[in-house]
Amino acid sequence: MDDGEWLLIAEFARRCRLPVSTLRYYDRVRLLPPASVDPVTGYRRYRAGQLPTAVTIARLRAAGTSPEVIARILRGGLAAASALADERRRLNEEIAERTRSLAYLDGLSQLASLEPGVPHQVELPPMQVPALSFSADFTALTATVVRSIAALRTELRRRQQLPPQVGWGALLPLDLEERVEGHVFACNGSTVPADGLAGIALPSGPAFEIAHAGGHDDLSSSYHHVLTTVGHSGFRPAGNVIERYSSPSQDYPLRVRIHVPVDLAEG
Repeated sequence: MDDGEWLLIAEFARRCRLPVSTLRYYDRVRLLPPASVDPVTGYRRYRAGQLPTAVTIARLRAAGTSPEVIARILRGGLAAASALADERRRLNEEIAERTRSLAYLDGLSQLASLEPGVPHQVELPPMQVPALSFSADFTALTATVVRSIAALRTELRRRQQLPPQVGWGALLPLDLEERVEGHVFACNGSTVPADGLAGIALPSGPAFEIAHAGGHDDLSSSYHHVLTTVGHSGFRPAGNVIERYSSPSQDYPLRVRIHVPVDLAEG
């Protein structure tokens, strides 16, 4: 290929397998201006050496990269390396989200696993457990809980205080806000927290429990079911709720026991 060869826009578009309208768009956003524009006819002319750049832009656009980020990448150097790293993180996050969505869709074929369990009243014993606090945006709550449980497991293992059989859970506010403050905890049935690690007292006394099997996004149906039962049973929710996980992951189906502490309703 003669890199210095001049090509009109139609031929250039043919060579890089792009529509002419796409090349005009690249020109408008200053990603790939033509090498020259005839002042009389307005004809755009490109150099053959611009073909690899056109292909690179097309591939980045197909990956969802914005024109602003593409411009940083095309400039090269440290800015390009940083932009490429950011794009890689973005795509990995999208892949993870799509994978969770696929798992959710696959699970919809198993309707029985999505049906909420039957709420029933239980008595929660007093329990002090090792815990880590967290603060998360509501939209990142699930991911934050998973990361926090992983951090607590690592800390217990480092202290050589991770029991062979351990349950994991989260203490969450009954009413969620845009910013959620809570705790994750480990429980092996003991009422004694790990030495030197902050502990919290879990709610005790009367509560209603419901078993959930499905996705994180389906938890609302189980909460609706158990809270409706609480109201119809002459009680009212009291304080924070407890979620106990059979597997602290974002996999599908998720298996959770939800505990809603209660008081007798007034009147």
